[in-house]
Amino acid sequence: MLQLIDDKFDLTAFLAQFNTEELEAFKIEVEADIKRRKTDDKKVREVALLQALNDCTLPEEDLKIALSLNEKRKQNQLNDSELEEFMALAQAEEALRLQRIRILGELAQLKNISLPQLAESLGIKPLADV
Repeated sequence: MLQLIDDKFDLTAFLAQFNTEELEAFKIEVEADIKRRKTDDKKVREVALLQALNDCTLPEEDLKIALSLNEKRKQNQLNDSELEEFMALAQAEEALRLQRIRILGELAQLKNISLPQLAESLGIKPLADV
């Protein structure tokens, strides 16, 4: 029977019902359950971070516009409104790039590996190598 102290479960009284062998078996089960929960939580977080990484891109139409405007910029053919649009898209891309770096950093910590190791495992190459 569960004993309550001020409407709370009295763990000490509950455990006092068991002999040492039973407590050791209970401890093993609890440790296994904690390990499983931590592993499951880690896997769930990793999947969520990978999904966030995949979602962390400019919409395809915005990317096409940005690339087109960049070509015009290289040829000094942007008018003022196009330059403004290009700068807004460049700022949006920069914000997304920073978000991707944060996500990658959290993933690396979660996996307990370095950022370069994570990048390699995900097949991410530095821009100079693309």
